[in-house]
This record gives sequence, structure tokens and C-alpha cells, in this order.
Amino acid sequence: MRRIGPVSAVLVLCWLALGVSSDAAQEAREALGVTAAVDPWGPLRLLEGSWEGAIDGRLGQGVGRRRYELLFDDLYLVARHTSVRLPQEKSPRGDHHRELAVYSYDRERKTIVLREFMSEGYVLRYACDVDPKRLVCLTESVESGSGMKAKLTIEIADRYRFVETFELASPGQELAIYFTNEWTRVPDLAD
Repeated sequence: MRRIGPVSAVLVLCWLALGVSSDAAQEAREALGVTAAVDPWGPLRLLEGSWEGAIDGRLGQGVGRRRYELLFDDLYLVARHTSVRLPQEKSPRGDHHRELAVYSYDRERKTIVLREFMSEGYVLRYACDVDPKRLVCLTESVESGSGMKAKLTIEIADRYRFVETFELASPGQELAIYFTNEWTRVPDLAD
């Protein structure tokens, strides 16, 4: 396999973003080490599409929406998320949370890496383990949350349902469940 440097990799990604032919895109993917024989997404492909969820956790109950999309010829899985909790006992002012999540495949470590950009100003980077029904991600770093730890677990029931559990720990504390989301696929009326 031919190796390319970081500048060449950026140029290839820009080239892909401009919409090159699928043959050229496949050559670019192979230059980056992503081949047809290696599908890093596995069961995560089931997440592609739109979802609605019921949220329950430390801040109370709420609802959420999320959309997963594979981009740049399947190099990245991107999720856009928004959730709302109306004012309630556990959250007197309510809460509106938004995030952008970007999953990528780290060829050197042979693992999925997740980066979450949250509306509260935190950026979390996780390393993930994937098996046929579960994704478990542990934080490697938390921007604006020095010493914090988090764990994200996605349990895939089938192509129509999954459960997400987010655990959080302040510095020196043990991980504890912060919220659990139960997600249901929103039908795509175009199908």
C-alpha cells in the first residue's frame, strides 16, 4: 500500500469534498488506507438516517432529534443532535442541548474515534470499540473540562431502535450515568 503524507491527505480530502468521480474517490480512499476489505463502520451503518428520542437523566426528561450521515465517500460518520428539556423539578430553567459528532477511523490504531462538539462549549474526543450490537467510547480528552471523564455506549437493538447511555465523572470521581436516550428511527418517506 502506498503511503501519503499529511499534506497529501488534506488535498485528497479536499478533492473528495469537491465531488470527484467514484473511481478517483476510490483511488483516494485507497491512498488513505481505507479499502473495500476494511469497513470500519460495521453496525454503525445502521445509524444512518433520522432519529427521535426520549431522554431521561440527571437533568430530568426531554426529547431529542438526531441525524446520522456518512460523508466524503464513507470516510466520516457525522451526527447532528438537538434535545430539549422543558422546565421541571430536576431542571427548573429547562435545557436546550445541541451537538455535532464526527466519527472517523484511525487506521494506525484500527479504531473508531469520536469527536463531540457541544453547545455548552465542551469538546470530547473518544476512542471506541465496536462489536455487532454495541459501540463503547471512552474519552481520551475533554476540552474545557480538565480532569473530567466520559463514557458513551450505544446498544443497537435493530435498524429501528437503539439505546444510548452517557456516563460522566468530575475529576477524582467515578463514572455515573448522566442520561439515557431511547432512539427510534424516523421513516424516510422517500423510500
